[in-house]
Amino acid sequence: MGLIIKDYDEMILNYIQNKFNEAYEQAVIQALSILGKDVSAVITSYIKDRYSVSLSDTADNPQALSNALYAVIDGGTRIIQRRILRLLYNRIGVELPFAITSNFEDKVLNAKKEYEKM
Repeated sequence: MGLIIKDYDEMILNYIQNKFNEAYEQAVIQALSILGKDVSAVITSYIKDRYSVSLSDTADNPQALSNALYAVIDGGTRIIQRRILRLLYNRIGVELPFAITSNFEDKVLNAKKEYEKM
């Protein structure tokens, strides 16, 4: 009986993590869309080439996305990060923290933790 419950809990956790990753990926894609298809493709390619991960995998490593943004658009990075955070928090139904301009990576990981608690 305990094994069944453990398997069920793992299945639920995987489902929640997958749903978060989907919400994150959609938020990133939507935020990047303001840069146009070419710049978005360069950022996505940079992440794949440099970190060997897809865009959705940066939910677990938001630093990779930040690095790609800085490498490709530098000065516009904070604008895109704020847009991603607003879209992400809205998609997962969690209240956005007051200070969204500081530490993008922590805010993404905190959003994931809050979502997993729901």
